[in-house]
Amino acid sequence: MGRLPVVFVHGFCQSSAYWQPACRRLEECGCDGLAIDLPGFAGAADLPGPYTMEGYADWLAGWLTVRGTGRIVLVGGSMGGVVAQHFVLRHPERVARLLLVATGAVAGDPAGALQKADAMEAASWDEAAVIPIVAGFFHVPPPPDALARYRRIALEARQRAAVAAARSNARSDTVARLVEIGCPTLIIQGRHDRARTPEHGALMRSRLPHAKLVVLEGSGHTPQLEEPDAFHAAALPFLLAGRNGTLD
Repeated sequence: MGRLPVVFVHGFCQSSAYWQPACRRLEECGCDGLAIDLPGFAGAADLPGPYTMEGYADWLAGWLTVRGTGRIVLVGGSMGGVVAQHFVLRHPERVARLLLVATGAVAGDPAGALQKADAMEAASWDEAAVIPIVAGFFHVPPPPDALARYRRIALEARQRAAVAAARSNARSDTVARLVEIGCPTLIIQGRHDRARTPEHGALMRSRLPHAKLVVLEGSGHTPQLEEPDAFHAAALPFLLAGRNGTLD
């Protein structure tokens, strides 16, 4: 009996590349890691919407069904963590364990986030538009070549998809429904994350029935890249804890 596959969902203006190091670590442990590109972003930029948190959750369910994949361990980072919450709420039977990274159940400033989406829609979709987006992912900027790569990934998104996803993310509020998520859940936040703070993680932990919160002291919004060893030390035991979703 093998371990359940681990499916990774990326954040806003990110891609599956943000989860490739984690996939490699899982493969070294004999576990399948599947990192996807959401419709409208990166390698899936030309796929149609709806580019909403609920729409992405149902799209993922369909993608898994086409692959013949049943139950999974689900990982979501940033906006992908919001998608992951909607996925487990809409398809609870498919998720054995849930890892939420640098995310939250409700936006800290929904009105401000909607204003940013309006400004994004009105502006040109070029490198100047994505520079501040990518800068917000990191507490300490990565080397210039890596930063340039992340900017290219962000620019691969379709503007209409980015705007629609940003608006949906800003409006999403799962706080009242977190109590419905019965699977074991690990929350990992970066101490210096300005978008989804440790307080966002503490709120989720207080509402989720079976949750643990880990705060990484040197990270911003992408702890899996900023503190990979510390991140994987916390995440891998959780992701590999059970066979077919059961605890060892």
